[in-house]
Amino acid sequence: MVPAPASPPSPARLRAARAGLTAVFFVNGVLFGTWASRVPAVKEQVGAGNGVLGLTLLGIALGALLAKQLAGQLVTRTGTVPVTRAGAALSCLLLLPPAFVDGAAGLGIALLLFGAGMGLLDLGMNAHGVELERLRGRPVMSSLHASFSAGGLVGALAGGLAAAHDLSPRAHFALVTVVLGALAALATTRLLPSPARPARAQAVPRTWVRVPRRLRFPLTLLAFTGLCAAAGEGAAADWSALYLHGELGRSTGFASLGYALFSVAMAVGRLAGDGLTARWGALRTVVWAAAPAGTVFALALASGDATLALIGYTVLGLGLSVVVPVVFSTAGTLGGTAFGPSLTYVSSINGIGMLMGPPLIGFVAEAIGLRPALGLVSVLAVLSAVLMTAFAGRAAPQAAGLAAPAHDHATKDAHPEEDVMNGDSDARHPTH
Repeated sequence: MVPAPASPPSPARLRAARAGLTAVFFVNGVLFGTWASRVPAVKEQVGAGNGVLGLTLLGIALGALLAKQLAGQLVTRTGTVPVTRAGAALSCLLLLPPAFVDGAAGLGIALLLFGAGMGLLDLGMNAHGVELERLRGRPVMSSLHASFSAGGLVGALAGGLAAAHDLSPRAHFALVTVVLGALAALATTRLLPSPARPARAQAVPRTWVRVPRRLRFPLTLLAFTGLCAAAGEGAAADWSALYLHGELGRSTGFASLGYALFSVAMAVGRLAGDGLTARWGALRTVVWAAAPAGTVFALALASGDATLALIGYTVLGLGLSVVVPVVFSTAGTLGGTAFGPSLTYVSSINGIGMLMGPPLIGFVAEAIGLRPALGLVSVLAVLSAVLMTAFAGRAAPQAAGLAAPAHDHATKDAHPEEDVMNGDSDARHPTH
C-alpha cells in the first residue's frame, strides 16, 4: 500500500526551517573562520615549516572530498536531515583534535577528520537547501551562502581577538565547540523532514548510486562553472593584499581593504541573489553577474591604479557571489528526486576549484608577474558565464529522463531545467 502524500508544510513551518538552515550555514562558516584564524598558532604549536604545514592542510580538502562521496549516498538513503545533523555534530567535535596534537603527522590526521566532518555537513546542508527551495517555490540558496560568509567573518574576527588576548587554540576551540554545538543542535531541530520518506525508503537501491550517464556531461559543464568561480574567488581573496601592497605600493592597512570589500560584496551579492535568480533564472543570473565582473576587474588591473583596483575587487565579489549557490541549486534540480549523487559530483569539483585558484596564480606570477597573473581571475569569471551558457544548451535535452517533483504542472515537470534556465521557479516547485 502506497502511503498517502503528506500535506505541504505551512508557511510558518517553512520560515522556521529556513531560519534553522540559515543558522546551520552560519555555524559552518564560523567553524571555517575559527580554524583559518588560528592556523599560525597551531603551526607554532606543532613546530611545522611552511612546506610541511601545506601538506597537512591538504588533509582538510581530502577529508571533505571523501566524506562528500559518502554523504551523497546517505542523502539518497536516509534523507538530508540526518546527514546535516551528523555533519554539524561531527564538525563541532572534530574542531578540537587539531588543537591537542603535538606533531605534524598528528595534525595531518586531525585535519583529515575535521575535513570529513565539514564535508559531511557541507553536502547535507546544501542538499537540504535544495529541498527547501522545492517546498518554498522560491530560491533560497544564495541567502543561505550569505549566512556562511557572515559566519566566516565572525569566526575570523573572534579568532583574531582570541589571538590578541593570548587565548590558546585549545581553550578557544573548546569554547567554540560548546557554543556552536549547542546552536547546531537547536537549529537542526527546525529542519524539515525529507518529503515522502516512506515511499522513498521502499525505492532506495541497495547498491552505490551513481550519476546517470546521460547527465554526466551537463553536470560536468555545471560543475566546472562552479569550479571557475570558486578558483577565481580563492585567488582574488588570497592575493588581493599582496597585489595592492607589493605591486601597487600601498600601505598594509590600505591593502587589507581589497579583501574586506571583496568579502562584503560577496555577502551583499548573495543576499540579493535569490531575488535575482527568481526574476532572471539561473542562466541570466550567472551570465549577467560573472561576465561583467570579470571585465571590470580586468580593466581595473590594466589601469594600475589602487583605487580602481578596490572598485574592481568590489565588483568582482558581487559578480562571483551568486555563481556557486546557483550551481548547487541547479545541480539539485537536474538530479531530480535522487539528487544526492549529482550534488556530490558538482560540490566535489567546486572544492577543487577553491584549492587550485591561489597556487595557480602563484605559479603564473613566478613566470610573468603578479598583475598579469591576476588577469586569470577575470578569465575564470568570464569562463564561468560561458560554461553556464553551454550547460543551459545541454541540460534541456536531458530533462526527459529526470524524475519530476510531484505537483500538477505535468507538462513543465517533464522539462524542469528549461524552467529553471528561464526563471520560472514555480515550474519546478510546488505552489503553496
